[in-house]
Amino acid sequence: MPTQKSLGAGGPPLTYRFDEVSIQMMRQSGNATVPNRHATLSGTGSASLERDGRTLPFRYAPEALLKLLNELYKIHFFDLPTNATARHSVSLKADGTVVTSVLRMSDRSSTRVCFALPSYEKCVTYSGDSPRELADIAQRVFSEADGLAQAGPPEAPQPRD
Repeated sequence: MPTQKSLGAGGPPLTYRFDEVSIQMMRQSGNATVPNRHATLSGTGSASLERDGRTLPFRYAPEALLKLLNELYKIHFFDLPTNATARHSVSLKADGTVVTSVLRMSDRSSTRVCFALPSYEKCVTYSGDSPRELADIAQRVFSEADGLAQAGPPEAPQPRD
């Protein structure tokens, strides 16, 4: 009987080291009204937020990263399409033919969420708020990263006397 080594076809391995996990979220603005942002969270506890041309380091608690990983699994992140920026619609022509239209708006903001290990990576790019669950997670992570990054860089350990 074969043993399962990954979470379905194209999914991550079932077992991996926590300190090798990296989650990245990149928000690209379609125009100048929304700032570009890039948050990186690591299983080692280090994290950074890039915004306004600056990189702000901060610490991200392992418990928070584990919660985030569980949320990604819960919404079936690894089953989502890699590109969810196109909008599809159908219309019915007079002759009974169904025609599919694809709408892509290049000036619209998009967000890319990536889960990476040394030997595996899954990224999903979406625009607007679809898929809703992933958009909610990304918004929360960016908000948390803003607060943690504003608190200042992580303190270096103090030498003991």
